[in-house]
Amino acid sequence: MPEWTISVECTEYREESFTFTQDMVLKNVGEGDSLREKVMKKKYYCKNNKRKKQQPFPEDDTFKFADYDCIGFDLDNTICRYKVGEIMRLEYNLIAEYMVNRYGYEPELLLPLDDDMDFLQKGLILDIKRGNFLKCSNTGRILRATHGTRPMTRDEIHDTYGKDRIWEPVIEFSRTLYDHPVLGEAPVLRSFKDYFDMPAAVACARAIDAQDSSPEGPLEEYDIWPDVHVAMCNMYRREHFRNNQGGFFPRIKNNPEKYIYEASDKLKKWLKSINEHTFTFLITGSSVDYASHCARYVLGPDWRDYFDTVIFTAKKPSFFSGEKPFRFCVGVDDGDVVPAHKLRIDETYSGGNWRDLLNLVKRETCVDNPHCLYVGDHLAQDVCAPSLMGIDTVAIVEELAAEGMIGDAMEHDAGSELMSTYWGSFFTTDGDNRVMGIERINTLYGSVPLRHSRIAVPSLEVVARYPIKHQFEAFSQDSSGYFPGDPVILHF
Repeated sequence: MPEWTISVECTEYREESFTFTQDMVLKNVGEGDSLREKVMKKKYYCKNNKRKKQQPFPEDDTFKFADYDCIGFDLDNTICRYKVGEIMRLEYNLIAEYMVNRYGYEPELLLPLDDDMDFLQKGLILDIKRGNFLKCSNTGRILRATHGTRPMTRDEIHDTYGKDRIWEPVIEFSRTLYDHPVLGEAPVLRSFKDYFDMPAAVACARAIDAQDSSPEGPLEEYDIWPDVHVAMCNMYRREHFRNNQGGFFPRIKNNPEKYIYEASDKLKKWLKSINEHTFTFLITGSSVDYASHCARYVLGPDWRDYFDTVIFTAKKPSFFSGEKPFRFCVGVDDGDVVPAHKLRIDETYSGGNWRDLLNLVKRETCVDNPHCLYVGDHLAQDVCAPSLMGIDTVAIVEELAAEGMIGDAMEHDAGSELMSTYWGSFFTTDGDNRVMGIERINTLYGSVPLRHSRIAVPSLEVVARYPIKHQFEAFSQDSSGYFPGDPVILHF
C-alpha cells in the first residue's frame, strides 16, 4: 500500500511562505504494529461499540446528529465557508475576460458584476437555444423569466411556453436536478446551482443582450452557452492550482482571507465531538491540493484529524449512485485502484462511490443497516442525490441568513448580493400570501430541503452552538426543519 503524501504551498497573512506536508503510512494491523496503529484499531473498534445493538431511530419529526452511525461532510460552502460576494466577483471577472479575450465577445461583458448583481439567484434555469432564463416552481411552472437580462412579460412567457407556462424539459429536470443530457444528445437547459456557477449566468445573459443590440439583432437560436461553459471550466481546471494558472486558484492561494472564513473555535470543537462519537467522512469534488489548502486554512494544520476518511475528486452526484472505484492518492495525483475489500476507514482516497463506502462502514460497525447522514450545500449533488439513495441529509442554505429568519437576528455578510428584486424570494415567488409557513414555499430550489433533507440551516456555525445530542425539529407534516427559524417571508 503506497504512502500518502501531500505538499501545499500558500501564503499567510504576513506574506510568509510555508509548506504543509502530511504523511500517512498504512499497514495491516497485527503483530509488530506501532502503538499508534494499535490505538487506531481500538478507537475504531470502540467508536460505535459493536457489541451493542443498534439504537432505534427517532421519530420523523425530530433530528439529532448523535443518532447516526456515519456522517459525511461536503467541503466547499459547508466546512469551508466562502465570502460569496467576493468569490462571485472573482469568478465573473475571469469568465468575462476569457470570453472577451479568447472569443471576441463585446467589451460590455467586462463591466463590474455589481452592475447586474441583482440578476443573480441560485436555481435559475437557462433555456439554451432561446436565451431565456427561467425561475420555476416545484411543479415545473415558470414563475418569472427573462430574455438575457430583460424581464419577459406575461404575454411573452405565454407565447413562448404556452398558457400553462410549462416547458417539458423542466419537468424532467425537476425529478433529479440533473441537467446533463443522455450521451450524444445536445443539452437544452442549464441550471445554476451554486455560487461557483451563478456568475456564469450573468456572463451569458450579458452576451445575449449584446447580440440582441447588434446590427444582426436577436437570433432564432443562440449558441452562446457553450463558450460560457468553456470559460467557466477553464477557470477550475484541476492542474491550475499546482501551476498557478487560470486566475482563480492563484487568488485563493495567495489571499485566502479575502475569500474564505476561518472556522470558529466552537465549530472546531463541535466537529471534533462528532468525530469522537461516530465515523466521519469528508467527501469533496475538489482536487487534493486545492481542498487541502482550503481545509488547512479553515480548520488549521491538524485538519486531517477531524475526519476518519477523506475523499477527494468525488464526482458528485454520481458518487452516490455510480460505481467509480476508489483510488489511492499519490501526492496530488490519482494512484492505483483500491479494491473495495481493501478500503480502510482511516485512509485518504480519490474518486469512489457510496456503495463501497457504505460496505466499509458496515464492516467497521457490524451494523447491517447503518444510519447515514450527509451534510452539504449543493442542493442537487449534496441533498437531492444522496436522498434519492436513502441517505439522510442536512441542507446548508445560506439564503436563510440572507433573507432573514423568524426569531433569529443572524445576518449574512453578502445578504444584498443574495437577494434579488429581479426574481423575488428564493423560497416563494408570486405565491399565495394567505398561506403561512412552509406551505407557502413554491419555488423549485426552495422546495428541495422540504423533500430531501431532515433540517436546513444557513451554516454549520449555527448547529455548532449546541451539543451533538441536541434535538432539532425536522421537516415533517407537522413541523418545519428550518433552523434557527423559518424564512421571514413565509410569515407575513
